[in-house]
Amino acid sequence: MINKILAYFPNSVTQDFPPADSSNYYWFNENQDDKLWLGIPKTDLSASQLELLSILFQIAEEKKTSILSGAAHNWHQFLFHEGKIPLTNSDEVRFIQFQFHAKEIDRDEISEALHGFFPDHIIIWLQESYGLIVEERKEVSETADELESICSTFESDFFIKLSFYIGKFNKVTAQLREFFSIEKQLFMQATNHNTRNHVYTFEKIFPILLASSMPDELKAILETSVLEAFEEDRELMSTIKVFLESNSNASLAAKKLYVHRNTLQYRMDKFMEKTGVHLKDFDTAVMVYLACLYEEMR
Repeated sequence: MINKILAYFPNSVTQDFPPADSSNYYWFNENQDDKLWLGIPKTDLSASQLELLSILFQIAEEKKTSILSGAAHNWHQFLFHEGKIPLTNSDEVRFIQFQFHAKEIDRDEISEALHGFFPDHIIIWLQESYGLIVEERKEVSETADELESICSTFESDFFIKLSFYIGKFNKVTAQLREFFSIEKQLFMQATNHNTRNHVYTFEKIFPILLASSMPDELKAILETSVLEAFEEDRELMSTIKVFLESNSNASLAAKKLYVHRNTLQYRMDKFMEKTGVHLKDFDTAVMVYLACLYEEMR
């Protein structure tokens, strides 16, 4: 149906990210899970046509857009409208995307809190609950641990779950636009999966995407070789996953799990007894970790 509407309204446009500006376009998509947005110039739609399209599609509400100015406007124009490369104090920047997981949020209150956490960065809202932070490279950059703490603060103070994606630093060139588009797709894919992560990086997302796209024959092998051990013991899976995420450091894993080191060793021995799999081998550890991710997303 989208193609028919594009043919009927030749000035309409499409994009695979939520609209940030509704001043000139009405924006529609078919459902909440659909990443494709259709924008039709307001001057091209009659009142009756707008009413009909509002019935057939979901229309972006005005409150989900924001008026941008200054550096935020320049970055938005550059990333989404082929605008000029923004002026920066550093020759490298990265984008930290954020997503609030709530049906409704108090935008003003949340924005104030975000600016408190990131006073030196440019914050751009792209949707009611999604946006990005432009961070110029400096001697000290935001760390994953700091973002984890911010997520915990929002969850405890505002009762809202928050996710971040920390992008890579890149030169401020025209290619930066395409690189951000790729990172945006990665973040959207990651948040669509049921994981316990709050802060994502490419290194974090890479195994998640591998685990989610495994061929059926590999899944079948994992079912019989590893996953059967987790079916009636979710605590065992959590233990093994944390152990592997701790670089196979038993003391660190035990600390994260709030258990004695002997308890951790008992659970690992139990896993090895059930599966015959020894985690000291690197290749085996990678396989088991992917199995844990796959099981967690099911």
